[in-house]
Amino acid sequence: MDYKYDVVNYNKNIPATVMRLNLSSDTHKTELQWHREPEIVFVVEGKSECCRNGESRIVDQDDFIIFNSEDVHLVRPVDGTSCSLLCVNFSIEYIRMFCKSIDSMLFDDGDNPAVHAEIIDVLRQIASVDINSDYSPLIQISYINKLYYVLLTKCVHFKRLSGNPASPRRDFSYAKTAIAYINENFKHEISLDEISGVVNLSPSYFSKYFKNVTQVSFSEYLANLRLENAINDMLSYNTTVSTAAFENGFANVKSFITQCKKIYNCTPAQYKKRLLSRKRDKLEA
Repeated sequence: MDYKYDVVNYNKNIPATVMRLNLSSDTHKTELQWHREPEIVFVVEGKSECCRNGESRIVDQDDFIIFNSEDVHLVRPVDGTSCSLLCVNFSIEYIRMFCKSIDSMLFDDGDNPAVHAEIIDVLRQIASVDINSDYSPLIQISYINKLYYVLLTKCVHFKRLSGNPASPRRDFSYAKTAIAYINENFKHEISLDEISGVVNLSPSYFSKYFKNVTQVSFSEYLANLRLENAINDMLSYNTTVSTAAFENGFANVKSFITQCKKIYNCTPAQYKKRLLSRKRDKLEA
């Protein structure tokens, strides 16, 4: 089977995809993702929990994390907080015009304080661009090119030959296939036997493997993914609790309520009311 992963689309006038995200832990995403393009996530405000290839770290305000090509990753606010992020997805084809070996490269600042500070300075400049200006692409292009220059001249590590990869340190091929399948089919029943069969592993081995590489069990990942999509349906479409439960893969309303209490310490209806109240308070402030 062929499972899709994230495809990054580019503005042809800008040699990267630049996104600004404002996230709240109230509705944060649990969905793991990966894509061919390397990416830098810069925390403009707040703190972000970043999971990369099964390992988590907290990225503070005015700091960044690099995700290399096909790193399995997740970015979300620290529990109980919100954060503002700048995400820069590289254009491999653009970089290839200057560096033919881009497909063999990994980026890492090597814990070099001077290089780390230099990258932060460029990211601050990208974040400061007024995106509402008709001419903002002109300055964005210059900053992105400067970012590429710093990374290519000071942060490059080459992958080893195939069969002996330098990164990631764990085998994520099965996890990627499983995650893609779960993300596409979470609205339907997915058993441990079914998902382990998708990747041709025994259920017991897959269960241990999945938790080892993602730091969460298969059942927890599936339940949390269903929960957040169900809550978002209630917020965005005013969906009832029962409809949100059944349309997002929960076996019954009780299991939806139980999962919501486990994660948010309240029922789905109470949680929706809490989020709407916070939204009103912010608008009135």
